[in-house]
Amino acid sequence: MKQPKIILPLLLVLCTAGVLQASSEENIKAAYLERFAMFIEWPNPIPEYNVCVYNDDAFGNTLEKMYASRRFNNRPVKVLSLSAGTSLQDFSACTILYYRGSKPLQNSAQLNKLHNENILMISDDKDDATKGGMISFYLEKNAYRFVINQRNLTNAKLNASYKLLKFATVIDAVGQ
Repeated sequence: MKQPKIILPLLLVLCTAGVLQASSEENIKAAYLERFAMFIEWPNPIPEYNVCVYNDDAFGNTLEKMYASRRFNNRPVKVLSLSAGTSLQDFSACTILYYRGSKPLQNSAQLNKLHNENILMISDDKDDATKGGMISFYLEKNAYRFVINQRNLTNAKLNASYKLLKFATVIDAVGQ
């Protein structure tokens, strides 16, 4: 009979650890999004950062709570949730577009239109930087890494600070 008493506390500890790990991962990703915004230069002044989250309401809610009293580069931050079926015009309200797993736009014509809107596109899929995205960040061997596609940034008239580039794997660098 003593075995169930030991197992129950152990299960509670393991469940709590899993919740804390998931929460920490979301917090880390939110911090990365903020840092990326601080080290990207847009062609025009930004009155407000609109961080759009595509097809991930749970992460969007986390960001809303975390960014409620924060500012990026001394500007207000607003979190917008987007989903499948969102019109291309609605995407144009984004300053930053974050997506994971499912891609918001599959064809290159739509991606090019977003590039013309100067939207920083960030994904958590390592390969998205080669498929039209600008920054891909992902977990590898218990460390977060990120890939920057410099050509995609340049095409969107966005400029990454050398401070950001020196910590990234840079692909399709301009001038290569």
